[in-house]
Amino acid sequence: MKLSIIIPTIGRETLLAVLDGIGACEEFEAIKPEILVVFDGKENEVIVKKIQNDKNIKILETGEKVFASGARNLGIEKATGDIIVFIGDDTVPKKDWLKKIYDFHIKFPEKERGLLGKISWTKSLAKDSFHKFLETGPQFNFPQIKKHGATWRHFYTSNISVKKSLFGEVPMKFSTEFKGWGFEDIEFGYRLNKRGLVLSFDESCEVLHDHPQNFKDLIRQTIQARENAKIFEKLHPEIKILPQGGKFVLLRFLIFLSWFFVPYSKKLFWWREWKKAWIGF
Repeated sequence: MKLSIIIPTIGRETLLAVLDGIGACEEFEAIKPEILVVFDGKENEVIVKKIQNDKNIKILETGEKVFASGARNLGIEKATGDIIVFIGDDTVPKKDWLKKIYDFHIKFPEKERGLLGKISWTKSLAKDSFHKFLETGPQFNFPQIKKHGATWRHFYTSNISVKKSLFGEVPMKFSTEFKGWGFEDIEFGYRLNKRGLVLSFDESCEVLHDHPQNFKDLIRQTIQARENAKIFEKLHPEIKILPQGGKFVLLRFLIFLSWFFVPYSKKLFWWREWKKAWIGF
């Protein structure tokens, strides 16, 4: 099986660390993955000069700004592999990452079988309490995945691999109706789920997220995610993403109740403001 690794990028310097991490993976030369670096818009000339002589890397550009969805679509169009691996331009693989993916797809060759890997913070960020909080739901929710298993709701394109054959003869594409952060990958996962996607989770297939976040980032991204959730619901009226009915009332009550305890807990303050932004309260 041939692997195609698709990395959409806006030209972050962390891309170089990601590429170095892939190249340093165990059995890289034996697996020989195809690496497609897709610039959203125009190429970053400084970065391109550093990677253009690497014959394992294909450099693509979308020309105009099309966000992550459009960049991934170009990558899918140009990929020649049997397995499509999505990773971020700020998620650095661990040494055994590539082998874990390859071995999984050899063991489970059925087109419906896909693999979700773990996304952890770099060592320095992992020590920070705010970044620990982001791992409990605002950005990823691996504790829940470990307990209940992965579903289409966890189609995290920072570290996931699927068979290209599941995309169909005319490859299915990411919707370009989504703007900014959130739900463009989950919506793609939902449509793959309709085609029979069975997603497994391997927390040892790990990448390290090298992208510092702060409270303002959280609120901005949550507001964007809320708007994208509305787009998701328009595309798929049978699925409700935003809290409805009793869930909405309960969440508003908990937000109100938490006000009395916020002075005693930073984490509770973060949770309260995150949920307020999520429901537009």
